[in-house]
Parts: sequence; C-alpha cells; structure tokens
Amino acid sequence: MAEAIVNHALGKLADIVGKEISFLQGYHRQLDSMQHELRWIRAFLKDAELKRNSDERAKNWVNEVHDVAYRIEDVIDTVVAEVNNFNQPQMISVLNRVLMNPKKLPIVHKISEEINKIEKRIDEISQCVEKYGIRELGDGSIGGVKKPVMETVLPDTDETDVVGLQSDKENIIKLLLDPSTTRRCVVSIVGLGGLGKTTLARKAYNSYEVKKGFDFRVWVSISQNFKLIDLLVAIIKKIRPLKKDEKDLIKDLRKKQDAIPQRKGVEYFTNGLNMALRDKKYLIIMDDIWTEDLWIQVKGALPDFNNGSRVLITTRFSNIAMEADPTYNPYELPLLSDQESQELLLKKAFPNQNPENYLKDLADLLKQFTVKCGNLPLALVILGCLLSRKPPTYSSWNKVFQTLNWHVDGKKCMEVLATSYEDLPAVLKPCFMYLASFPEDYQIHAKSLIRMWVAEGFIREERNKTLEETAEGYLEELLQRSMIQVSKRYYNGSIKYCCIHDLLRDLAIEKAKEYGFLAIISNEAGNSMHATVRRAAQHCVCREIMDYTSPNLRSLLCFGDLPNFSRFKLLNIFSEMGKNKDVRIDNFKELTQLKYLVLCSYIYNDSKGSLWKNVSRMRNLQTLDLSNYSKPSPDCLWDIKTLRHVILPKTHGRGPPPTADLKNLQTLKTVCFRTLWQTKGLPNLPAIRVLRITEGINHGFICWETLATFLSRLHHLVSLQIKCSRNSYEMLDMSSFQGMQSLHVEGSWSLKKAFDVNLFPVHLLKLTLTNSYLIQDPIPILEKLESLKVLKLMQYSYNGKKINCSEKGFTSLENFELHGLPNLEEWKMEGGGMALVKKIEITGCENLQTIPELQHTTNLKELRLNGTSQDLLGKLRGKEQYKIKHVPSIHMI
Repeated sequence: MAEAIVNHALGKLADIVGKEISFLQGYHRQLDSMQHELRWIRAFLKDAELKRNSDERAKNWVNEVHDVAYRIEDVIDTVVAEVNNFNQPQMISVLNRVLMNPKKLPIVHKISEEINKIEKRIDEISQCVEKYGIRELGDGSIGGVKKPVMETVLPDTDETDVVGLQSDKENIIKLLLDPSTTRRCVVSIVGLGGLGKTTLARKAYNSYEVKKGFDFRVWVSISQNFKLIDLLVAIIKKIRPLKKDEKDLIKDLRKKQDAIPQRKGVEYFTNGLNMALRDKKYLIIMDDIWTEDLWIQVKGALPDFNNGSRVLITTRFSNIAMEADPTYNPYELPLLSDQESQELLLKKAFPNQNPENYLKDLADLLKQFTVKCGNLPLALVILGCLLSRKPPTYSSWNKVFQTLNWHVDGKKCMEVLATSYEDLPAVLKPCFMYLASFPEDYQIHAKSLIRMWVAEGFIREERNKTLEETAEGYLEELLQRSMIQVSKRYYNGSIKYCCIHDLLRDLAIEKAKEYGFLAIISNEAGNSMHATVRRAAQHCVCREIMDYTSPNLRSLLCFGDLPNFSRFKLLNIFSEMGKNKDVRIDNFKELTQLKYLVLCSYIYNDSKGSLWKNVSRMRNLQTLDLSNYSKPSPDCLWDIKTLRHVILPKTHGRGPPPTADLKNLQTLKTVCFRTLWQTKGLPNLPAIRVLRITEGINHGFICWETLATFLSRLHHLVSLQIKCSRNSYEMLDMSSFQGMQSLHVEGSWSLKKAFDVNLFPVHLLKLTLTNSYLIQDPIPILEKLESLKVLKLMQYSYNGKKINCSEKGFTSLENFELHGLPNLEEWKMEGGGMALVKKIEITGCENLQTIPELQHTTNLKELRLNGTSQDLLGKLRGKEQYKIKHVPSIHMI
C-alpha cells in the first residue's frame, strides 16, 4: 500500500511540475528534488512494508513515508484548487495584480512554507534508511520468514471433522481416474483461502481408489517464494532416497546463488525426475500455487507417457489453473450450504459430546454464527474451537456473538486471508481496500466502481488501453485471486455486479484503518474521523451523528442521509447512493475539484437550475450522473474537457454543440438530437463507446442522414440506443459497425426499406426492439445473427400472431425475452433451435396459447411466464408439463 501512495504522489508531482503555474515560480527545484527523493525511497518500500508487522523500525518508517506522501498531495491539490478559483471570471483581476509579485498572495506564502517543511522531512526519512538499518530489513518475504517449498508427509487417514466435501471428493476422484483421458493432464481446485481446497485434495489423495490407481503419489506444499530446485528435490525424495552426490549438490547450490549454477542444478534434477518417473503412472499434488509461471517452469520435469498420469493443483487464482491446463475447466469449490455450515460448527463446538441436547436453546444463535462466518469452513472451524471452550448456554454463546471481534478471536482466520492481501501487486491494494466503502452484502456496480478507481488515480496508464479497460483487468484479477465474487455478468462476459465476502470485507476495513485509507461512518461504529483521512463512506441514516469534519477528505460515498459536505473543498469523489428528499444544491458551490459526481435522488428543490451552474465550475469532472435531475443541461457543460462518462436526464439531456471537442468522452446517455447538427456540424467525440440518443421536445426530430454521418465517425462505438418518437422511420444500415455489441432501437419501422439481417452489425451480441410495430415475423431474419446472445422483443415490437424458430436458428442465443406483445398467439420452434438458450422470459403476452417443445433445449435453466393466458399456464401444469419439467427454475404467474 505504501508503494501505491508514493506512486500517487509522484504522479501528481510530475503533473504539477509540467504545468506553467505562476504560483510555483521559484519552487521547481524543490519539486524536482522531491521527485528524486521519493523515487529513491520507493526502492526500499516493498521490503519494508512486508516487514512492518514484525519489525517496529519498518512500521514507523513506512508510516512516515505515508505521511509525507499525503502532505505532498495536500500541497498540490491546494495549488490546483487555487488556480481553478483564480480562473473564474471574478478572480481574473486579482490574478493579474499578483502575477508580477506572487509572494504578496497569502496562499503562496503558506504553500512555500509547507514545501520547505516537506523537503526537510523527506531528507530526514532518507537518512533513516542508513541510521536505523532499514536497508538490511530482509529479503522481502511475508512475515519476515522465507518459506521454501517443502515436502509434507500426510497421514493416510481421512478427515472426520470436515463436512460438505463428499460429492466434491467423488468428482475429483473421477477426474483423476478418468480412463477416457490417458494423457498427463492437470486437475485444478480453485477457491478462496480457507474454503477447504487443501482438505478436499487431501481427501482425494488419501482415498482407497486413488491409492490403488497410481504407482506413485507425491504431495508438496508450495510457498509464495518457491524455488524450482526445492520443488524438484521434494518430488524426487518422495519417490526414492537422494544419492550422496545429489545431497552434496544441493548444499553447494544453496551456497552459490548465481544464475549459472542454479540453472545447471535445475537441469540435473529435471533429468533425475524424468528418470525416476519413467514408465510410471504417477499423481503429483502441488498445494497452494501462487504464481502463474510455476507450471511453465516445472512441466518439463513431469513426462507424459500417455498412461493416465495426473497432476492436481490447488490455487486461489483461476488464471493459474487455466495456464496449467486450458482444456480442463478449474474445479471451483463453492461455499458450504447453511446446513453444512451448522454441522461443521457443531462438530468443532462439541468435539466429544452430542450437541442434540443443546440445539433447542442455541438454534437461533447457530444460524447467526454461520451468517457471520459467511459459510467459510476456515472461519467456522476457528469459531467452533472458540465456542468449545465456553459453556453451551444461550447467555454464554450470545456473549461471544455480541463481543466477537474477528481481528482478535479470528486472528488465525484473518491471517490466512491476509496472505491474499499481502500478495496483491501494489496497484491492486488500494483497489481492494476501496471495497470496504460499500455496506455488507452490497451489490457493487462494476462500472461505477471502475470509474471511481479512475477518478481516485488508482489506475496506471497502459499502452493502447483506456484507463477503464485497464481497471476492468484489475477487477478480473481480484476475481481470479478469489478476493471478490461475481454476482452478474453482462452479455459480453464483463462483470456487471460483484460483491465481497464478509470476512474479506472485514480484512479490507482493517487494512483501510491501518493505513488511514478510509473511515466508515455508521450507526453501529464509533464515528471519530482522523483529520488526515482521505476517504469516508457514510452508511448511517441518523443526521445527528453525521457532523464530522476532515479538511483533507477526497472521497465521500453516501449510502444514507447526506451530511453537510460543503466544507470538503478538496473533494474529488461524491457519490450519493440513497434516496434523499432534500439534496441541498448550495452544498456543491465550493466543490470545484470534483472528478466524480453521482446523484441518485430526484432533485425538485432547484427551480433556478443552480446545480448546473455549480457543475460547470468543476473543471476536472470525469463522471457525471444526474439522470434524475429535472432541468435541461446547458451548453457550458461541454466546456469541461475532462469528461469521460455523462448520464443526463432522459428527457432533458441536451447534446454537445458542434464546437464541442470531447476527446475523452466514452459514455453519453441520454441526449436529444439537435437540429443545429444538420446546419452547423457535428461535435467531435472520437472516444465514444456507449451512446443513447433520442428525439426531444424543442431539440428537433432525428434526421437520419445526419445521424448516419454522426455514427459513422464513432469508430469505437460498442453500445447504441436510439429512441424515435415519430410514427415511422427508416432503419439505418449498421452493418459496417464491426465493433458494435449492443443495439436498442425504439420506434416504428418505415416500409421503404425491407427488414433484413444485413442491416445489423455482423458481430452483434445483444438486440432490443421496442415499439417497432413489425408485421412480418422478425425471428427468421434475426436468427441468422450468428453471434447474438440476447434478444429482447419489447412492447409492440411485433404485431403479428405467430413467431417461428428454425432448427438451425440462434446458434449462440442464451437469453430470449418477449414483453408486451398482446397479439402474439403462437410460438413454434423446430427441434434443435436455440440449442444454447439458458433463460426464457415472457411477460404481457396475454393471448399466447402455445409454446414450443422446450424439452429439446437442454441448457435451459430458467423459465419465467407472467401475464400470459390462463389456458397456456393450465397446459404447462397439466398435459404439456413434459415440455418444461427439465427446467430447474420455473416461475409462472
């Protein structure tokens, strides 16, 4: 985390040095010196931070580095704020008066003093590296002890105190002994730390079937700092005793750490392992792999004799599993069920007695404990051991529940989870801690999270990628490391909603407090907030405890009632997630530094449209979401060159004027078509990826020729929604939009152009039609879109009585929805059609009498029928039940 904080400060220093700011005339030498010293300090940070838990010198030094980096940020942000204020029209004359002699300005004197103090403090911190021996803190391994790969001798007995793994054990054994696959393949068990991956692998390893099925079985545990030679030697030792010359070679290699001897040693033991395994059917289990390149290094030592040999690995990271064997899907170990969780907790809480006598009194607490543990086996085991030392009474267990502190009582569990945090790259640590901002069990909107990360400055620029694309990669990496869970994905596979396990959220909160990264304001917790805190998450709904202050606050996320936040002049991020009835517009007057502004509430108390005036002063704004605001957007909004994502009121969003040059703008929803685009030209929006455009009162009807010209210039367009309110229009030819993935067209079709598949982008993944009033059945046309995954025919998109799917139609479709088609009576589908469909939803089709033989759609997982005819529901519950009885989830209303 320290490295991330320093990187952030360095980025701001580089940015400010490159700007011609009169305030800073005469200070460039000092700022350059700060940059140089911070880069030098950064070289020692990684090792020092890893040692901070075991070495007080390291802890104090790292904290000092945090402090000075934050102070640098404060100075820079204060300068930027003052410059922005001086750029306001009323301040121009003041700026001119002080330009020749800036020292007359009080703020310049204050900044000068602070720069001198920071420079002095940096010198002191640099000297501490030598003075207190920071340089010799160690080798950078976690916890101060470097753990080598080591052989583990496992008892040949099955665990009796674990539950919920019997079916998983059987599945793993089948994969290990599968007679149809004779090549040496890799089976992977993937899951969160503490979930039971090692226990499952051990159960399979010790099973009778596996013992009988292999000539050799070898188990090795892998540390985060493994050495390939140690791994090779550990495997060889399990197969045969080491020879004397091999023992001598190992001793010699441990003395000589040079690359050439190490490489020769690897080659020697690789050949030795190949010889030891020759013509043998072997099973090698490598437990807890942390790095993707391990398999690349070791696979050459594990020969494939095409005799059914296997390698089994356990890991927290799905990308490692895919690297090891792309043809085998990782076996993802799920959390325990509620019943299994209670069973495991009871086994640990009552190790030598029958718990049945106590269940009546403890049943409610038992459920609460399992919820607290999040069905995580490791947490349940630790809690069960704690309860086993308490009297089995309600009052005793309730006292444990009320006072339970996972940072103390669950220390072992948190230490296991903390290893996942310590292993994160520096760029991911602040991203992970940011998840602590969200309430427990909150469904986090991935796009919003990514935009906040970008506004915070967490994301590093990568060549040929937007910051958002890089951030999406960060999110996927957190998923691969089992640090988050996916709740829902978009049609294109990207994450839509994610959540964080409660224990990992506790870990994020603990780390955020430790580094002064975040304060959480809630009804339950103490709400004191240190003056240096940078971020706050407001979870409470009681205004009486919300009067907190922190002049350095940069980020404020509100999930409850709004506090008085107008004093936070350096605020970069403000997100209002609740539904507040009295959002005060004047609170935004001083927030000129905002980069991210989202208001979810409907704002009625701004008759003069003052909010837009305040927004126009936010010259660094990146994300703006005022979709529930009732006032039309002004043209001055588009003077903000930093805009990246803009979501406007659905009927009041005014599109950019022709003079707009918004090179960073990627999302634009919803804007009305402007007639002046036809006469005065089109705005320059080269980076647009998501566009929602509509006709609007006083903004002009859509001119399709102008719109076609506009769209043809948007080479990165991925998602487009067009809403037309006229009686009919001519469908645009969008076949040239190779990158478009989602298209939503609302409005009736003109009869001038035939409805044809060639009008649509060839790689379209999602299509929604609304109010199209088609007479011709669209299915025979749309089913030819080979990449289409989602099709939604919304209200009055089709006026006919029948739709018919062919046997070879919709080869990729996964989601099919019919909504508000009152004339539809019959849906037919030839056997084999929609082979991959997973969800079918039909609502508001009250005259629909028949649906097809869905028993042929073997991938169908969910069927929802709402507002269809009673006759149809009666058939599906009676004589036609055979059509849908294979579907796991059926909702019929």
